[in-house]
Amino acid sequence: MEIKTFDTILTSLCNWFDELIAPRRITRSNTNIIYLLLKAISKGFEVINNVCVVLRNKFDPASCSEEDLESVATLVGTERLLGSASGLAITVSNTGDRVSMALQRGLYSYALDEDTVFVFEVLEDKSINQGSSVEYIAMSEKIGRFPVTAQEKIDVTWDGGVVPDGLTFSCSDNSNLLGEPEETLIEFRNRILSDTTRQFTIKELEDKLKRLPYLFDARILFNNTFTPLTEESYTIPPFYMAVFFEGSARNEIAEIVASSSIYPTLNVLGAVKTSFRSDVFVNGEYNVYIIPFTRCDYAASVTIKLDDVTLTLAEAREKIQTYLYNNFRGHVHKDYVKEEDFYSKLKESPIAGVEILNVDFVLGNETVPYVSVPTSQIPYLTSVTVTEA
Repeated sequence: MEIKTFDTILTSLCNWFDELIAPRRITRSNTNIIYLLLKAISKGFEVINNVCVVLRNKFDPASCSEEDLESVATLVGTERLLGSASGLAITVSNTGDRVSMALQRGLYSYALDEDTVFVFEVLEDKSINQGSSVEYIAMSEKIGRFPVTAQEKIDVTWDGGVVPDGLTFSCSDNSNLLGEPEETLIEFRNRILSDTTRQFTIKELEDKLKRLPYLFDARILFNNTFTPLTEESYTIPPFYMAVFFEGSARNEIAEIVASSSIYPTLNVLGAVKTSFRSDVFVNGEYNVYIIPFTRCDYAASVTIKLDDVTLTLAEAREKIQTYLYNNFRGHVHKDYVKEEDFYSKLKESPIAGVEILNVDFVLGNETVPYVSVPTSQIPYLTSVTVTEA
């Protein structure tokens, strides 16, 4: 359908009527009653046609306006992904004279500069033995990519007061923890058109968690049966959720889960307890256990055709390995890693004089055509072998 003007419609009707009475032609004059009837019909047709066009475009994610896109997204149960913040691995060490020191619960902040602050939350008091350390993932307060180099000592503040002497903080290079920008309008439109799982409440909750700026990704496995369900290495009791995450664990997660559903969550070794405190609960709080993603390690073998005038095999190997590590050691779950993912990334790379002929994957000790990644894991490229054809 397309928007049509009154003149276009009237001309079409008059031409159609001319064909009916050929070889005569209708007199296009306001003194001709038939012409006046056709004008009235044209006006009515214009209104009906253009209303239909507007309504059709209003609810079509591919062609509606930006204002209407938000309404369409609400109708189908989704929202635009706001991107993610950058992460920073901060190590807290007990370098004092005391046998054990407590890292008390609360928010801890590290200011890289005036505009960039990384924050992590300690959910419960953590005891650190002398000479030992614990690691937390701090997330930038702003969305985007904020690189930080490794530093042996950084100044960290605590919202509860002064950090006790004897606790020291350091950070590692965060090149593999950089954030992602906001979802573009085109990506958002395409996701609404192609996603078929939005009608599920659990999926909507999963999307809410993904939109948190301090989470790189989140996935939920839900057992909606009356018998225990074994998924991957986890056994999920009836009507329990297994919530997996990558990023910084904060108590706000429990509040978001409680606002969507009060299903119990799977508690396994390594799970992090987040709490939503409210008088409506029997014990005054609702606990949500969230499980860190584990890694799905795989290796790749790349066969290339090399222009040895441009660079040597050793140089090509180093450039390809560095580029692939930077792009395939992320913190977002993917169901599959495919050859075409490697081809498209390498095609975008600035490496000249190299043609990619073949890519093979090794999972465990087996060569596979693609890598199938369990829901509870994040794909991680461990090694790249580069050979010349």
